[in-house]
Amino acid sequence: MEKFGYHIHNDLALSILLKLSLKSLKRFNCVCKSWSQLFENPNFMSMYWSNFITSNHSSYQDVLFLLIPKTYRNKHPGLYSLSGERYENKVKLDWPPPFQENDIAICIMGNVINGIVCLYQGQTPNVVLWNPTTEEFKVIPPSPTETPVIYEVGCFEYNGFGYDLVRDDYNVIRHVLYRLDVSDTDDMEGKPNYVSRKNTWEIYSLRRNSWKKLDLDLPQIRSNWGELSICMNGMCHWAEGSGDESYMVSFYLSNELLCITPFPMDMNDSFDDFVIPHFMVLNESIALILNYLEMATFHISILGELGVKESWTKLYIIGPIPCIEHPIGEGKNGDLFFRRKDGEIVWFNYNTQKIEELGLQADAYTPEIVIYKESLLPIGQIYN
Repeated sequence: MEKFGYHIHNDLALSILLKLSLKSLKRFNCVCKSWSQLFENPNFMSMYWSNFITSNHSSYQDVLFLLIPKTYRNKHPGLYSLSGERYENKVKLDWPPPFQENDIAICIMGNVINGIVCLYQGQTPNVVLWNPTTEEFKVIPPSPTETPVIYEVGCFEYNGFGYDLVRDDYNVIRHVLYRLDVSDTDDMEGKPNYVSRKNTWEIYSLRRNSWKKLDLDLPQIRSNWGELSICMNGMCHWAEGSGDESYMVSFYLSNELLCITPFPMDMNDSFDDFVIPHFMVLNESIALILNYLEMATFHISILGELGVKESWTKLYIIGPIPCIEHPIGEGKNGDLFFRRKDGEIVWFNYNTQKIEELGLQADAYTPEIVIYKESLLPIGQIYN
């Protein structure tokens, strides 16, 4: 029987490889020597990044929500909708009624899910689910968390707002931190009231409209990460740290299990005063951006596979651009938003390699930006 050989032209093979996910691309490293060296090829990496950042991007019809925190420059936090090819259409939105009179420390938790925005106030128990299109909102009820003896609730740290694909449910995850209640303790005079803590994790279910405790044993979030979280595909992700080790925690909403993904050693070594880590979603992928302050560069790495430390891959370096700091989030067509050192909010256009001003300013507190897609489904009718 005559045998036929099959050969794929290099150009065709390259075009296929450029469209693969990082996970698949790494698995094909063993096919041949040239493929095993793709991540060391700067030309290939440049083309791969270009295809990654510009494919499957949000359309011009999508709206961005930009939250500018309350600071000395901005007496009240502002929420703006941004639309248009160059974000030229800027409209300031009104907060839902629960936050109109008390607008201190309003934040957006995670991503916008099915048109629902989750708002919370700093480390307080105040959380609201809000649909800006229908103007409907729901105040999440307080949890019946039992306070241990001689302890009181110190604060709340919010780790994510997500959608459970299996149960068709919306969830909020938070960390309840307790402190010693020394108000009625005579022998504690002169001692700090944060001597010891007994902490609790809990999750809210919109379907049940109630909270319950979670059996999680995790250390407190690293202070230099803040309370930033991202939620996608039925999971909530956030950064944690213990000593010199830093890692990403992925929480599966459907089965309430955890997956730990360590950050690469060179990233852990970089967590000092001169390198600031940022955690965000880029084109539906988990991204880690390291801001090297002295070099004025931003190193962007993408996670290829959950739980696999080696799947973090550095795809692109922005800079040096001395005038910008604090990545805020992604826009359209691969745009990345930053806060400039003078407070101006700008975006970096990958195609033009230029920075353009938005016309809004913020102080040192990092603004937030999320992609918003309208939904007419009222919150109150989701489970009716």
